[in-house]
Amino acid sequence: MTMPRKLILAERKLGRERAAGQAFTEEGLIEIDPRLEPRQWLSTLIHEGIHMAFPEAPEDRVAKAERIITRLLWRANIRRIHQ
Repeated sequence: MTMPRKLILAERKLGRERAAGQAFTEEGLIEIDPRLEPRQWLSTLIHEGIHMAFPEAPEDRVAKAERIITRLLWRANIRRIHQ
């Protein structure tokens, strides 16, 4: 499976799903709960993005890559800017 050409990022409260984020690889859709704190939001975006890029990757590998990339970007002062 290849990554969709177009990715859609949507914010939606995911309390019912008990999730911070979700990736729908077939549709190219990532949903993230907008109530997350900035670092958790970034971490979730990275996590779901890795799922999009590597849909067959095991969860433990996705989580490890997420932690490394989040730490790197956070140290580089990459932050979400609310509009």
